[in-house]
Amino acid sequence: MELGEKIKALRNAKLMTQSELAGNEITRNMLSRIENGAAQPSLDTLKYIATKLNVSAGYLLAEASDEQMYMKYNDINSIKTAYLTGDFHICRDICLKSASIADDEVQLILAECTKEIAIEEFNRGNLHRACEYFDLALESCAGTIYNTTYLSSICAMYFKYMRYISATLSSNCIDETDVPTYAAMNDAFCQYAGAFLEWKSESREGELFVFEDKKSQYRTHLLALDHMEQGDYRGAYDYLHSILVSEEQIPEPMMYFIFCDLEVCCKEISDFKGAYEYSIDKIELLQKMLS
Repeated sequence: MELGEKIKALRNAKLMTQSELAGNEITRNMLSRIENGAAQPSLDTLKYIATKLNVSAGYLLAEASDEQMYMKYNDINSIKTAYLTGDFHICRDICLKSASIADDEVQLILAECTKEIAIEEFNRGNLHRACEYFDLALESCAGTIYNTTYLSSICAMYFKYMRYISATLSSNCIDETDVPTYAAMNDAFCQYAGAFLEWKSESREGELFVFEDKKSQYRTHLLALDHMEQGDYRGAYDYLHSILVSEEQIPEPMMYFIFCDLEVCCKEISDFKGAYEYSIDKIELLQKMLS
């Protein structure tokens, strides 16, 4: 692509008129001649145009073989800024629109920010959307040469947790039962989910993993499960109820299991009214999460 064609393409992509790009530095007529190849810009004019288009002057002058490098350089800074500030939706949009979408680094960041969006949807109880985003993250993992074992393990652990809620909440990309989840154990929720699913397993061996962070609601739920196993349903109820009244944000799928456990505890301590109320809470939350 010639210099003038490149300037025109970038201007159109940014929805800028010739007058807007020309500004007060050059005339619209001169810009038109540059875009049509009838004139060559001076170095100062080239720098001005590049600044207005938010690209480097080197990119405008690059040969076709170097163009991809400049395009990635321009995209990757915006992508990294959005990711580091937690703007995962914006980060994902930039990645998808990037001219460097096939680049390994862009694909890795795309996988990471898509996974974060999936977790946001999970926490809000939008479980089918969470599944969609986890699968999209896994697809991006397959598009990069970088090691994505950690990311894939996190996705697999969330799928395992959701499948315990409903068999319909499964991955279209992986069989989560075949993916080792040890790499995800640095993630707090995955630590909790692994211990929780182990407690629910009929073949469980050994003691439950207990979080060192005594303020963690994940730890509180696991302690409640431990008291339930020992037959101390009153003690378990107290732990579970403390989660309900805490100010900490609890993922809605976790809240569903807390309602389930509270229903069991209430039945065991003959609080049948409480058992009925938690049963209703459980059913209503389940319907919301699967809608």
